[in-house]
Amino acid sequence: MKRNNSAVSPVVGVMLMLVVTIIIAAVVSAFSGGLIDGQTKAPQANVKGTFSISEGMTITNAGGDSLATKDLIFTIRDGPTFGPNLESSTAQTLDMSTIMVESERTITTDRHGVITDHGPQPMKAAWGGYYMVSFNPGDTVTIEPDDCTCNILQPNVAPTDFEGINIAADGYTYNGTQVAAWAHCIRNQDSIGKSFILEVSDMEGHLISKSDVLITV
Repeated sequence: MKRNNSAVSPVVGVMLMLVVTIIIAAVVSAFSGGLIDGQTKAPQANVKGTFSISEGMTITNAGGDSLATKDLIFTIRDGPTFGPNLESSTAQTLDMSTIMVESERTITTDRHGVITDHGPQPMKAAWGGYYMVSFNPGDTVTIEPDDCTCNILQPNVAPTDFEGINIAADGYTYNGTQVAAWAHCIRNQDSIGKSFILEVSDMEGHLISKSDVLITV
């Protein structure tokens, strides 16, 4: 009796195609998974800010990942309450030497009788090191009012005659002619009630946090 093999060939062909398809899918999956694992994921944190024209600025890590200070970039920019399309032109990277790490004030005397007052230290020291290595959940840093004046906090938008006779001693009352530029300054009595944007990113440009900060008295 002769065996009929005519129905076997199509079945074998279908099985071979399924095997090849499964192998290709496994290779593609492994390759794409390797790409994802090889990419550096940016940390995520909920960074909040407060701003008072009389008391200065605070920046708090309100939750999320611990952030390596040396990798951080703090950026502020005027929000829509200042006017349309100002986010790019008013973008300003904060000087980390003006961001102060809160610490208990102590006074010490060395063996030569030299008295040292240990108060708050800058997040980044003038010599390039960092007094705060990691910005952890619950940590708060501050910028003093004297470092929140327009020419220090926002030199990109400060009027050229800011330091002349047209600025009052309070640092936020302006009587000059460059009113349009002055209107973009955060520490400005006319900016009370408006909001600016606080962004935190890493050195590779990955956004870590973005929030609105209300300007108060």
